[in-house]
Amino acid sequence: MARRRGWPIRAGRVLRLVVSFGVALGGLTACQDVPRVDVETMAFDGVVHRTPVRAPAGDRARGPTCGDQSALVGTKGAGSEGSPLNIPPERAYRIGPGDDLKFNIFGEEGMTDLTARVDAEGYVQLPMVEAVDVAGDTTRELQGKLKQYYGEFFVDPWITVELAKAESQPIYFLGEFREPGTYYLEFATELVEALAMPEGVEEDAFLRGARLLRGNRVCTVDIYALLKDGDFSQNVWVQPRDVIYVPLKEEMRVYMLGAVESPGAIPFGPEGRTLMESISLVGGFVTRDAELTEVRIIRSFGPTTGELIVVNVEKMLTGRGLDFPLEPGDVVYVPRTPLGSWNVAVETILPSLQLIGGILTPLALIDSLLIRR
Repeated sequence: MARRRGWPIRAGRVLRLVVSFGVALGGLTACQDVPRVDVETMAFDGVVHRTPVRAPAGDRARGPTCGDQSALVGTKGAGSEGSPLNIPPERAYRIGPGDDLKFNIFGEEGMTDLTARVDAEGYVQLPMVEAVDVAGDTTRELQGKLKQYYGEFFVDPWITVELAKAESQPIYFLGEFREPGTYYLEFATELVEALAMPEGVEEDAFLRGARLLRGNRVCTVDIYALLKDGDFSQNVWVQPRDVIYVPLKEEMRVYMLGAVESPGAIPFGPEGRTLMESISLVGGFVTRDAELTEVRIIRSFGPTTGELIVVNVEKMLTGRGLDFPLEPGDVVYVPRTPLGSWNVAVETILPSLQLIGGILTPLALIDSLLIRR
């Protein structure tokens, strides 16, 4: 299926590498164009109020897409509809720079078992015909081309062309894979097949934060749903130069914003974080301003699903409620005044998100809520 070139990279350094790709590492779905969402409010237990958010059935039927990452999340109408990922690619392999080819011109002395590497400009050097442009050809198309070229020197030459080593169509696996590194596609490959190349993921991999990156885009592929729930609508076709990233759970972040002393990101850590612990790590509340009865939490379960949570921290502080466990990538916002609807809350939270480094958030939810107004 594929050849591999391993990298001596472990999770910590991989994390910094992925930042350079412009990908948020908080388990947050970047700048993808996810359609409007369905919201179904769950029962309120007096302390925590949960609102599940998911793409509606009609939009889910479209399957995963790659949206435009160049637009900031939170801009009304940001992004484009995105390109679908479930269209089968061409089965034939197209030759490219870095491939090694093997040639035989049978019956001609010195013209068998010839090998040549495709150079950076897409050419190979062959006896008598010299430089031959092969980029984009299949082996069968190149065979016909060479039969014509060598027909000027030999009578009805019998020529074969084989792909000796495929290295023009790399796919990159970063993070918590058993064998992370660069692998090479040799034929049309689906995501499940691709994920088998690096021998699967490590036990401490955080699959909910896994992302498929394509060019300057983050795709709405739910790798967790594919592997854990058997949702084969997520089994998309991979393309050369795709990057598949799976983070380590303890290296994720929780984002604390609003009326706290030191807003910003804190490590999720090996033991995880609770809401009260996280508030203490950022210096506590700005006491006079904090509206503790409706602390907001935005949580992503995957590229197209999440949860909007309101927590009454005042009841926790007075012993009438238990501490609330956070998840990697949670965005916690302590408001200064009552916010009312989630539309108002999202528009209030958005400037704070942009101030802490322009993080790319799961919001899909943010864009969707703003568009739904």
